[in-house]
Amino acid sequence: MKNKCFTLYPAIDIKDGKCVRLLFGEMEKETVYNNNPLDQAMWFIDQGAEWLHIVDLDGAVTGKNVNKRVILKILNKLQENVKIQIGGGIRNIDDINFWIENSANRIILGTLALENPTFINQLDKKYFKKIIIGADVRNGKIASHGWKKQSDVIAVELINSLNSSIVSSVIYTDISKDGSLQGVSLDQTLSFAKQIQYPVIASGGVSSLNDISRLAKKFSNGIQGVIIGRALYDKKFAFVDALKICKEVKI
Repeated sequence: MKNKCFTLYPAIDIKDGKCVRLLFGEMEKETVYNNNPLDQAMWFIDQGAEWLHIVDLDGAVTGKNVNKRVILKILNKLQENVKIQIGGGIRNIDDINFWIENSANRIILGTLALENPTFINQLDKKYFKKIIIGADVRNGKIASHGWKKQSDVIAVELINSLNSSIVSSVIYTDISKDGSLQGVSLDQTLSFAKQIQYPVIASGGVSSLNDISRLAKKFSNGIQGVIIGRALYDKKFAFVDALKICKEVKI
């Protein structure tokens, strides 16, 4: 899947029904930014967002759709106004079908891809462009279960073993930077993108408009979007300015 322009994905991470951000993916290190994720989603849309990146953090850890009701409310209200990709706790075909049937545009699979790559490879072609792989990486290796478990699986090797007729793109998250506002891991993200056959959505550490610009300039190298969380919530820059940078970079 190739986008026509570099895409900005504002993040809505949901824990205990609230919109939060974590530091380094640690559930105990949360900051609550909005008690109503639907209000947060509507704000992003009002600012010009074309996509929303929604993650059930409780689901990612437990393997269950803990915040299903909250996310469904967003889908039911906003499905005609924005495209939505959803992840966190999606571990079987019933979960995948449930979210697709409820108008999610793309489904993010992380733990499932690590534990059962054969499942991914055997999905019917009707799921093409619906499946994104979440590569949550610590020192080049995949972490899972909401980053609580660290594997010895090399991220690039796992991604390259997956069926290219099913996977549309890959989210590359540098866990060591996520939620820290320390700046993006440009070299690592670029190296990852060059080693796989899929478009990459960068995630983790974005702290400034310069970070976005640096990523966007690597569009031709396979980095086709960026997920932004804490920097937006902490008002490090205006959403409209970030969106402007994304729209300036085209194929």
